Amino acid sequence: MSLRRILPALGLGLVASALVAACLPWSIEAPGAARFVSGALQRSWGVALSARGPTEVVLLPLPRIVFRDIRLNEGDAAGPVLASGGHLSLQLGPAALLLGRVEVDSLTLEGAEVLLPQDAGDTRWSGATERLTHSIAGEDGGRPRRIILARCSVTGLDPRDGTLRTAHDVDLTVSWPTWSESLALTGGFRWSDGSARITLAGLRPYTLFSGGESPFSVAATWPTGSLNAEGRGSVRDGLRASGTGSLQTRSLHRTLALTGGGLALSPFVEDFSVEGSFEAGSGQVQFPNVTVRSDGNSLEGAGSATFGSRRTAVQATLAAENLNLSPLLAGILRLTGFDHADDAAARARSLDLRPFTGGDLDLRISAGNARIGPVQLTDLASSVLVRDGGIEASLGRASLRGGIVKGRVSFAADDGDAALTRVKAQGSFDRLDLGDLLDDLGQSRWMLGATRGSLALEAAGHDVGALTRSVSGRVALESEDGALSGLDLADVIHRGGTMAPGALARRNGRTPFEHAAVTLLFADGVGEIVEGRLASRTLGASLNGRIALADRRFQALAEIQPRTNASADGAPPAATQFEIAGPWDAVSVRASADPQAGGVDARRRALPDLVRRPGADLPLGIRAYAPANASAGP
Repeated sequence: MSLRRILPALGLGLVASALVAACLPWSIEAPGAARFVSGALQRSWGVALSARGPTEVVLLPLPRIVFRDIRLNEGDAAGPVLASGGHLSLQLGPAALLLGRVEVDSLTLEGAEVLLPQDAGDTRWSGATERLTHSIAGEDGGRPRRIILARCSVTGLDPRDGTLRTAHDVDLTVSWPTWSESLALTGGFRWSDGSARITLAGLRPYTLFSGGESPFSVAATWPTGSLNAEGRGSVRDGLRASGTGSLQTRSLHRTLALTGGGLALSPFVEDFSVEGSFEAGSGQVQFPNVTVRSDGNSLEGAGSATFGSRRTAVQATLAAENLNLSPLLAGILRLTGFDHADDAAARARSLDLRPFTGGDLDLRISAGNARIGPVQLTDLASSVLVRDGGIEASLGRASLRGGIVKGRVSFAADDGDAALTRVKAQGSFDRLDLGDLLDDLGQSRWMLGATRGSLALEAAGHDVGALTRSVSGRVALESEDGALSGLDLADVIHRGGTMAPGALARRNGRTPFEHAAVTLLFADGVGEIVEGRLASRTLGASLNGRIALADRRFQALAEIQPRTNASADGAPPAATQFEIAGPWDAVSVRASADPQAGGVDARRRALPDLVRRPGADLPLGIRAYAPANASAGP
């Protein structure tokens, strides 16, 4: 082969070999390379670089240099450590490199330990962050097109409590190509409570830092929920944003625990989502049009949230066509222990309000139809107000089985003992069809007719048991032109105190009445029936007794007397008496052995001491002064 052919072939081979070699990574010992790059990083970002491991160099297709076992310090080599360990890969701009300068197009930090400020006075990263921000804004020349963190650990202060914590498997990619105005960010990390990921797209840094508005799209996920939002934002007068978004969580309480924040009544809420338009700025978020979903309910309205230094305040006005309050009631009973009030452990469960008053709440709810278990309400208007140390729930009005129901209950922490809860309840109803309500509750329709009533109760205690033992107040019920179903009292009197045998007699039994009323006065958790009467055209009946809330027992004497003329000797007609006693779920009724035992006072003395409360024999006006541990007798 001639020399003229050999030399070009040899030249091409050398060029090809050189190109291949330039594309391969070469590991070298070059401390000067680290010093050269460190000087450029100090001038651009205020970060000093040192590398204890070998250096890897790749020339093509784009120059790239990789430093192993690195250390990044703020300012100079004696400054605070920003990151250590792992390796740092820098893709350099070829044009600047030919001129003897370092211009970083892409940065990848892999397997390193990144240190954020370790206490309140630690200012590490402040200078580097400021310079990097100016670089991204185009104020200090070139900017990196891509920044990547991979398999890093990050240690810093937990914003929830200020303790040092470490996030593992941190990956972060910030991408801003030269040909695009938009910046994109994706990342994720793992910590003791789970893992989280975030994606930000469409952000225009030049527009944002020049005082304009930038579009954005953000999505975040964590173990108990997710967040999606898109809109426009600015930083001209503080951070402001507006747009549409949605927040979904399977446990609001656990989500708040992850962020260190607090919301009123959050322990009651599990499944929860918010979707609609928003306007955020100056520590406040407005929701002009929002849909709230929880426990299968969907409510629409408007609201706002203010994030203060101590407490978060939420205001909302919501409406629903149909509202199911059964899950909320079940949650309240479960958290307070009233769902197992006969269990000793449940009765000792704390009623401390502090877990439920972690923020302020002003909530107003209306519904065309509402359901609490089997009970159906219509035209409901209610509100819930939560402040530090207190909760107040009001039922402005609701229609229930032909009647109108109103009520209010408040819970307040004691001034001297925050764990002691004081409860006040007031309520009234009018024209309520008690028979239909009993039918809804799955009970026998033993009483028919429009009923009205009222209650005013107070109690205080650290737990359910103490609360029920301290109930005081008044409950009154009254009905007119009704009937007792399944019982013919006139026939009972005629039979000497026994009911007619057979299911047919019970099914057809009926006692119409003109007026019926019962009034209970509660003190120390025991209610005394101070008025119990029923009047019809043929007979009259009275009821005296007591009900013990803590022991869940009922003890009373009922007297039935026919409305007939006196006998020839002037004696009144004989009365029939019944003893009613037992636990609430197993009350027994039997005829009294001595129907003429000496009047009301004697009958009250005949009541067993089981449900007698201290001071029960004192006049009503001074019973409140009887000590709680007073004995029934000397």
